Order: sequence, then C-alpha cells, then structure tokens
Amino acid sequence: MGPTVTEPPPYRQVRDSGRLHEPGVALGDARNAMLCHLFVGLGIFGGILLIVPPILWLAGRDRSGFIDDHGREACNFAISMILLSVILFISIIGTVLSWIPLALMLGFSIRAAYVASHREYYRYPMTLRIL
Repeated sequence: MGPTVTEPPPYRQVRDSGRLHEPGVALGDARNAMLCHLFVGLGIFGGILLIVPPILWLAGRDRSGFIDDHGREACNFAISMILLSVILFISIIGTVLSWIPLALMLGFSIRAAYVASHREYYRYPMTLRIL
C-alpha cells in the first residue's frame, strides 16, 4: 500500500450552524475582526469608542476580505442601531423604549465577536446595509 494523500481543507466551508467558515484566515485578521465587533458593543458606554471599528475596517479592508466583511458589517450595525435609537427617542412612545437598540447592540456585538474569533462570517439582524 502506498502513502495516503490527504487533501487540504477547503478555502471556505459551511458549518453545521449554517455559517460560512474560512479556516485559512490569519489569527491577526480574526482578532481585528473580533475587535471591530467588540468596540461596537462597548460604544454604548462611550460614544468615542464607535470611531474605532471604522478605523480598524479601513486599515485592514485592502489586506483581508475577512476584515472587510466583518468591519463593514459592524459599522452598518452601529449606524442602524444609532438611527433606530434616535428615531425611538424622537417619538412619543419611543422615549421609554430608546434603550432597547443599545441593549441589542451590546448583545449582538458580543455574539458577533465570538463568531469572528472562530473564523466564521456573521450577519447582524435588523441592519441596514449602507456601506
């Protein structure tokens, strides 16, 4: 019997969760993608933190498609949730409910950071794809 040849893992594969997984992503790229999402979530505690995801995205988007996808998604989600909060705050009933998008922002961004750290792609719900 001759030696067995193993095929390299595919460039992209779909996991059982239904998410696209890219095993060839460098550790640094996965970390930067994760940081984009975490800073979106932390942005509810200090608005200045919301400028970090666009900086990380713009710095890495030409180098890595993974960072480009996650950074764009994080920025779109932050814009969507801020717009929703403002619209709710302006409305009469929404002044009481304007905290809900901020809570969703924290929860979904933590989930997205976890997914990015596992080199998977993530799509936020309730997001306007502006960028």
